[in-house]
Amino acid sequence: MTRIRFRIAVVMPLVCALLLLAPPSLLAEDVPDEFSDAEFAEVTEPTALAFLPNDDLLVTSKPGILFHVTSDGTITGNALDLRADTCDESEQGLLGVAVDPDFEDNDRIYLFYTFRKGANSCVNRVSRFELDGTAVVPGSERKLLNNMPATNGNHNGGDIQFGKDGHLYVSIGEAGVAANAQRRNLLSGKILRITADGKIPPGNPFTGRRTDRCHETGRTSAKRTCREIFALGLRNPFRIAHDPNAGGTRFFINDVGDQRWEEINRGTAGANYGWPRREGPCQRGERKGKSCRQRPKELTNPIFSYRHDAGIDCRSITGGAFVPDTAGWPAAYDGKYLFADFACGRIFQLDPTNNGFSRTPFVTGAGPVIHLAFSPDGDLYYTTFTEDGQVRRVAFNP
Repeated sequence: MTRIRFRIAVVMPLVCALLLLAPPSLLAEDVPDEFSDAEFAEVTEPTALAFLPNDDLLVTSKPGILFHVTSDGTITGNALDLRADTCDESEQGLLGVAVDPDFEDNDRIYLFYTFRKGANSCVNRVSRFELDGTAVVPGSERKLLNNMPATNGNHNGGDIQFGKDGHLYVSIGEAGVAANAQRRNLLSGKILRITADGKIPPGNPFTGRRTDRCHETGRTSAKRTCREIFALGLRNPFRIAHDPNAGGTRFFINDVGDQRWEEINRGTAGANYGWPRREGPCQRGERKGKSCRQRPKELTNPIFSYRHDAGIDCRSITGGAFVPDTAGWPAAYDGKYLFADFACGRIFQLDPTNNGFSRTPFVTGAGPVIHLAFSPDGDLYYTTFTEDGQVRRVAFNP
């Protein structure tokens, strides 16, 4: 199987999940009328972003640097430098960032990164830090999830987002070992949910008999289940997105496919999305036929999926974001979900149909998009992954 690698110069025939260094050259000009798309800041190999309450921005970079960017696009410097402790080979690195909902009271931020445990050992970790102004407080790291496998370097997932329930949701891939997605004694290939202090929230689906906390070891013994698991059966849930318009916690999961399908799943407690048995709406490796019409009762189908051979060369789903009701965009975008595909360099709008959903291009020249997020003032920001990477801003200009 061919995989995307961070430092390969062309898009591989089969895009597995992250990222490559020099994708097709695309101009970020093709946006709908009354919208503009412009560079906001230059950041080397940016992977994720999160807004602070004052509209400043935190941007993670793959090598292990967290950048602080002011609301006018000025990079003030390194908020945190984790390069000495970060594995950044293959698809590993500093991959996710979240800001505590109570940041104005506690100054807490959260990072997902691949920790260099030894000369030849790397594991994924989620830690909490304290931010003092534009820099992280030295020694403030508190490890919330540790020793999550990074076996083959790829399929790390790496997104972290707070839900409206105040809990932290973590997406993590199966580390290049497909069977991990179904192993309930392992944190890989899952959506995880913990409290802001790393504890198990009430309502997590696997907390009864024969369950254990796995926050320190990333696993428990065979035939037991990790209490941190919220949902399972995912290949590389690269990015998740919470709906700011929902009355409660509602989120979508963008899961990178293998040979045939890319998929979007609705986050549901206890759901099994079927990998490696299923890919998209079908049995693994299939694109039509009986297996695509019949879903096993114990498995949950995606709400939307698209084939790799469906016209344009889109085959690696990445970032996603819901348009907030407060964004001030035209009514046609109310509540819509936007998602990106790294391989074809486009951002799409997900539109409801009689039979589910369809996709409509929103930005057709976005380039190698990794992450999407809306700012408090309603602009859409996205990261493009290259050595000369950018944070770009899409604004509505009535």
